[in-house]
Formats: sequence, structure tokens, C-alpha cells
Amino acid sequence: MTRLLLTFEDWRAEVAPHIGGSILSLMRAARPILRPTSREALASGSVRRTACYPLVPYANRIAQGRFRWHGVEYTLHENFPGSVHPLHGVGWRRVWQVVRVDAHSCRLRLEYRPPQDAASDWPFAFDVEQEISLRAGGLTISLSVVNASESSAPLGLGLHPWFVRRGAERIQFTGAGAWRNGANMLRSTPIGADDWNHSEGQPVGAHELDNDFFGWDGTARIESDDAPPIRITASEIFSVLRVFTPPGQESFALEPVSHLSNAINCPSEGGADMFNAAPGARLAGSVWIGADSAS
Repeated sequence: MTRLLLTFEDWRAEVAPHIGGSILSLMRAARPILRPTSREALASGSVRRTACYPLVPYANRIAQGRFRWHGVEYTLHENFPGSVHPLHGVGWRRVWQVVRVDAHSCRLRLEYRPPQDAASDWPFAFDVEQEISLRAGGLTISLSVVNASESSAPLGLGLHPWFVRRGAERIQFTGAGAWRNGANMLRSTPIGADDWNHSEGQPVGAHELDNDFFGWDGTARIESDDAPPIRITASEIFSVLRVFTPPGQESFALEPVSHLSNAINCPSEGGADMFNAAPGARLAGSVWIGADSAS
């Protein structure tokens, strides 16, 4: 199976097109920035245990895998063990093709065409490209998805990077507010910016989170006692930051996404909904992960 090694100065990344178009590792001077993929995860092809993977054509949960689009009811296959709510779209469960690769970057492509049965992973055709590149200071991941259906279709984008957790990390970012989840792990109640406030920084373990923060300004910072700070910068399309801090784990996730969880069923008054894409319409955005220049 193809594994692509990218290098630039003291940065190094490895990409696995055959495992959901995922990134297996991101290192700076032999220090992991994203969590490294274990040998066991690599051998089993477990994309959920990689360092980062794309979320396309939707991010996070769709309630019961059911939704209505332009008067038609659709049902999706379950795609996540232990959850009745399909998660994170199609891209992470497919083999991506290598379009181009050089020492510093690669371009991957996935062309998805739905089967003709009643239920599927997703009922609409789309084409998506992912550009992964190392440059001075860090890693850029660019996603571009096109509606390849003959009718309008919902589209969304996101990334699921996992960061190394050593025990003393602090997360800093600014948002307008957040959503509490119900017992079914679907968003239920919006809360203001003063709750779970990370604008001045919060320890990773301060709250057990698997929640959407809306009105995100597109930047986040990870501080550590024993390592230089990391900065995440995202395109304006990524107006939601999904924060996942599972207790007792050696990693945590900060997920830039274009829409709220279950947005296709529950539009938000504040926006952050799935894009209503006409045939041939394109949705694109980039995320940069690297060294904080202020450090």
C-alpha cells in the first residue's frame, strides 16, 4: 500500500491515501505534533486511530442516519461502531487516488458515486481533492469538494486532527458560544460564550468535551509546559470548532468544520449549516497547523 513521505526543513509528515486519505504523522525535529499512528492501527487500516483524516461531505453526526432533502427521505448506513448516528461522511472510509506527489506535498482525489440501493453511505455524487503540503512553519491541508450530482445536494467539509496529550496542555480559542449535547450525543441546548470559555486558555482536562463551538474566529492555540506552542488557522468557511477531550486518553481533537452536528436536520439561526450546492458547485477551505510565530 502506498505511503507518502513529505519533508521540509525540520518538518516531516506521512500520508496514507489508502486509509481514508489520512495523515499518519506530523513531526517537527522528531517531536510529534499530531499523534503518531500505531503499527497496529496501520496494519488494520483503522483510520480513526490515525493522526488526521478528512470529513466529507459532512462532519459529525446525522441523527439516526435519516434526513429529508427537497422533499425526499433518505436513510444512511450506520458507519460507526456503537452509534446509531452515522459520523463524518464518506471520505474517511474510502481509498483516495494520488494525483501528484513531490518532496513537500501531495494531491489526493476521491470520486464518490452512490450505489443504487435504498440505503447508502451518502445518496449524492461528489468529487473531492485534498492537498497536503509542508512549508516553512508547518502543514497546510486544503479540501475542495464539487457536487457531481445532477441535482442540488448538501455539502460540508471538515478535518479531524488528533493532537498529542502529555498532561499539561492548554487550549485557547474564541467563539460566540457552544452547544450542549443531549443523552443521545446530539446537540440540544446553545450556551453563551462565558460557559466553557477558552479565550484565555483552558487545560485540556478542564471539561470533558465532545461539543460544537460556533462563531469560531478560525484560530486556536495549544500551549504546553515542555514544548513550543502550536497554532491552528482555518479558512472562514470553518466557522465551527468541534472540541473532543476524551478522559484518560493520550490525545485530543480540535476539529475545524463548516457546519454544526446534525445541521442537515436542525438548521441553526446563527448559520453554520450545510451548503446547498447546485450541480457543479464547489466548496473549499484550508487548515494550517504549525509553530506559533509569536513563540
